[in-house]
Amino acid sequence: MSDAIQAVMPDGTSIWVHVDDGDDGPRDTSFGDRLSRRLSDLPQTLEAVTRSVRSGLRNAAPDEVTLEFGIEIAAKSGQLVSVVTEAGGKATLKVTVTWRNGGPAVGNVTAAPGEEPEEATE
Repeated sequence: MSDAIQAVMPDGTSIWVHVDDGDDGPRDTSFGDRLSRRLSDLPQTLEAVTRSVRSGLRNAAPDEVTLEFGIEIAAKSGQLVSVVTEAGGKATLKVTVTWRNGGPAVGNVTAAPGEEPEEATE
């Protein structure tokens, strides 16, 4: 069953989220439980995903990275948790990488004084 509930972020901000508790059986429907729950793990989820992508791109040294992914808010054991959205058992991440000066360096190319550097080859 799915509910819209008020979630309190770690900084105290309240947001409304649509939560699928994944349980069609009996459940506690008390007003206070449905009104507000704390969502304390969202910053850690966001940081873990972005840190992992940044680490994977460190050697490529892009000027700009855009990352898109979905976060699902789920109720587990009466607590709200954030989960990277899955489709068919696989999480989807869309990463766009931009270099402003033609892309990453392929190798170290140097020239003797007065000479033009050779083109880098892959």
